[in-house]
Amino acid sequence: MEGEGRLRYIAFDAVEIDLDGRRLSVGGRDVALEPKAFDVLALLVQAPGKAFSRDDILDAVWGHRHVTPGVLNRVVTLVRHALGENAGSTHYIHTLHGVGYRFDGVVRRYAQRDAMPEGLAAAPVVASAPPSAAASEPGDPSVVSPAAAGAGERVGDAPTAAAPSVPAKPRRWSASPALWLLAATLVVVAIGTLLWRWTSPAKPAVAPPPTLVVLPLRAIGNDKNEAIFADGLSEELTTELARVDGLRLIASVSAARARELGFDATQLAERLHVNYAIEGSLRESGDALRIDLRLIDTPSGRLVWAQSYDRQTKDVFGVQQDIAQAVASAMALHLPLDRVAVKPPDPAVFREYLRLRHIFLTRPGDADYAKAEVALNALAARAPDFAPVHGLLALNLATHFEPGREQEALPEATRALRIDPDNMYAHAVLGELACQRDEWNDCMKELRTTLARNPTDPVMNSLVGMRLAGLGYGEEALRLAQVGYAMDPLSYWAVANLGAQLDTLGRHAEARPYLDALPGLAGKPNALTDELRWRNAVWRKDLAGARDIAAHMPDDFAQKPLYVAFSAALADSSLWPQALAKLHAAQQTSDTLLLLQLQVPQPDQAMALRFFGNNWFFYGRLLWVREYAAIRQGPAFSDFLRRTKMLAYWNANGWPPQCKPDGAGARCE
Repeated sequence: MEGEGRLRYIAFDAVEIDLDGRRLSVGGRDVALEPKAFDVLALLVQAPGKAFSRDDILDAVWGHRHVTPGVLNRVVTLVRHALGENAGSTHYIHTLHGVGYRFDGVVRRYAQRDAMPEGLAAAPVVASAPPSAAASEPGDPSVVSPAAAGAGERVGDAPTAAAPSVPAKPRRWSASPALWLLAATLVVVAIGTLLWRWTSPAKPAVAPPPTLVVLPLRAIGNDKNEAIFADGLSEELTTELARVDGLRLIASVSAARARELGFDATQLAERLHVNYAIEGSLRESGDALRIDLRLIDTPSGRLVWAQSYDRQTKDVFGVQQDIAQAVASAMALHLPLDRVAVKPPDPAVFREYLRLRHIFLTRPGDADYAKAEVALNALAARAPDFAPVHGLLALNLATHFEPGREQEALPEATRALRIDPDNMYAHAVLGELACQRDEWNDCMKELRTTLARNPTDPVMNSLVGMRLAGLGYGEEALRLAQVGYAMDPLSYWAVANLGAQLDTLGRHAEARPYLDALPGLAGKPNALTDELRWRNAVWRKDLAGARDIAAHMPDDFAQKPLYVAFSAALADSSLWPQALAKLHAAQQTSDTLLLLQLQVPQPDQAMALRFFGNNWFFYGRLLWVREYAAIRQGPAFSDFLRRTKMLAYWNANGWPPQCKPDGAGARCE
């Protein structure tokens, strides 16, 4: 009975929550959710209609209030994505501006799983629209395109079996006048209820949060350094505005691409799915700085707000905060004011930092990169109290992937965090160093901390997602890839990451539009693009397409002959001896195992696991591809999981759905 025992199951619409088992199911499909996100969801749904302040939630879930607002914002965003909230759907979690959050829904509570009624309505699986599809609501990262829905496997369409037609015996019965009166009353009430529903005004749909893009400022003049300074300030302004409650930001990579392509207001709305854009210019004259800005509505192009700022260059930090506050006010949003105060650097130091960051993030020629490394070390010595410089230096040292460099990176990251505990690069460095040591608990703790403090940063969404994908948590990795894509839809890496993760999960038809968009985003022939698209074609059984991709790979790509030979062998198995001979010859001259080793008809398990052990960062997600199931069999795979400490992480944090404990090892599908 429903009232017997403790009520551990909660259901509403197509959602089922197992409080003890910490499981969330939407439309009959399990949905992975971070521990804190599950705790927030459980808190809200157990008191529908109750307004929870932010402090209430922090006290109940974190046990304290020393958490930045971005942490809770990100967790609520994860909950909303998990519940399938998108434009046109039911919204369960409502933001109460200046207060907190409230769950609105009719919930049912049960003590036993088998007491729950069958046939809950299935909810659609949400996914970002591919680059070629138009979203139905600006800025919504959870829109399913008709093409993707038609091409992929349909999920959640539960067939209903028709009851057999059995002739019923006619049965005579008589009713008392009281029963007839009761029946007539019920009919009248039912008709009245229907009429009221038809004639009463519908509840207004909850509007999605506004989405904003900060287009790079135009530098007035022809000085290249001024242009870099203007771009850097635009990126800093994007970071500052990301703190505004209830506002989504498009990343600077897509913003720069949009300006480069000359998008007008209509194109910004259609291609970036934004409903606001900031554009403007920057002019310097000696120590004087002038910034002219306009906030426009898209796609109408209507001017919402305009302002000019005349400041001294040394006041550039303050002017960013002034601009963010003005934009938030113009959009009737709230800018938190509890950020750790950072001492403004010398203007020359800040300018040099922006120049060097531009070099490290765009990775131009090797000569420029080598000079930038020397200059960054010198700048760190000149600016011992400017956290961003030391964080950037630590990141540069940690991402060389050379043994011993972590000894140089760690002190710089530690110094950056001592100055500014919120420094994104420093937390990312600590996480990456732990990942390289296979210390997954420390790795994910630091990376999640970085993401929580910077929930709108697409690089961190992609990085955390890639690590989760390698650890086997594919669905959670997909959600982060979708968030990263929604914030950076014109970025090569955001699109590639989403397409690759869909491919990893076996959703090859859905992955194709993203991967096919990569050549245009790369701007030039790219071996990684060709590899991704070739594997996708093979997994879709499009062998003619795979052969065409291989034939058009760049001639200077050393492995092109291998891909051509493998394409032919996949279409004609009699050609495998020649293809394997070419692979063996190429492997003899390579210091590392080649990715194509995984594509042979019967891959060598020991060799494949050695490949993943040496290339986990870049290819870890491929360990879980359905087509490579043979690699995941037997004691050798369990030994690999123990050696890489993944088993220990699963035991401490929950197992991925495709694996189950098997004695001291694991059994993975």
